[in-house]
Amino acid sequence: MKKILKTTLMGIGISSSIMLMFIVIYDIHMGFQDVFGVYLFGAICGFLPFVYDIERIPLPVKLLIHFGGSIFGFFIISSINHWVPFKSEALIGALVIFTLIFLIIWVIFFIIVMQQSKKINTKLKSTQK
Repeated sequence: MKKILKTTLMGIGISSSIMLMFIVIYDIHMGFQDVFGVYLFGAICGFLPFVYDIERIPLPVKLLIHFGGSIFGFFIISSINHWVPFKSEALIGALVIFTLIFLIIWVIFFIIVMQQSKKINTKLKSTQK
C-alpha cells in the first residue's frame, strides 16, 4: 500500500512537471479543472505500475496494461478538459507525443531498477563468500 501511494504521488509529480513544460512551450492557460485533470492523470499513471509487482504476468503484458491504462486515462481526461481536438491529426499527434514521453519515462525507470538489482545482487554475492 505504501509503495502504491509513493508511485501515485510520483506520477502526479511527473505529470505536473511535464505539464509545466507544455505550459511554457505552448503558452497554455489552465483553470482548476485542468489542474485537477493533470493530477488525476498523474495519479492514474502512477498507480498503474502496481502491475509490475505481479510476478505471474509477463513483462510485455505488464507494459501493455500500464501503457493501455495510461493512454485510456489520458484520452478520457483530455476529452473532458478539451485538451486535444477531435481531429484525426491532433489525436494521432497526441498519441505519438504521449507514446514517446511514456517510453522515455519507462526506460529511465527500467534502467534505475536494473541498476538497483545489480547492486543488490553484488551485495548478496559478497555476503555469500
